[in-house]
Amino acid sequence: MPKRVSTKQILIACQMSFEGKSNREIAIEFGFTEATVSSWRKLEVWKDFESELIEKYKKEILNSESEPSS
Repeated sequence: MPKRVSTKQILIACQMSFEGKSNREIAIEFGFTEATVSSWRKLEVWKDFESELIEKYKKEILNSESEPSS
């Protein structure tokens, strides 16, 4: 019987990817194949969360650039 993946696991995998982990590293972490992780990237939940991560990162960058240097 195939293993099931939870939404939480997909979100964690997305975060790991955003932090630079490869599909292979993520697959090993969760016990799935690289092909499975690749298919997760096509899911709406992944795309939505990835967009949120990007927006948060952009805000952090913009806020750090607007702070005066010491």
